[in-house]
Amino acid sequence: MLLGRKTAHERIASFLLALAGREERLGGEPNLVNLPMTRTDIADYLGLTTETVSRVLTSLKKRGWIVLRGNDGVELADRDAIEELAAGSE
Repeated sequence: MLLGRKTAHERIASFLLALAGREERLGGEPNLVNLPMTRTDIADYLGLTTETVSRVLTSLKKRGWIVLRGNDGVELADRDAIEELAAGSE
């Protein structure tokens, strides 16, 4: 229900933070996220289109907030900014 009220940017930021939290709990790097899903899977999971997911990831990359690591990884380069975005405070 919360995702229904968030923008696409906020949804993806929340999603990335949730995955980062999972990585950290499993003993991994807190700012490195493994994406075991395709962009289409992410879009379906978040209720977005594949194009929107790609646009948002590109936007976050251009801002310097994330670094894409191939097709299956993301580094949270500016976690504070992503947390603010997820909270709707951007």
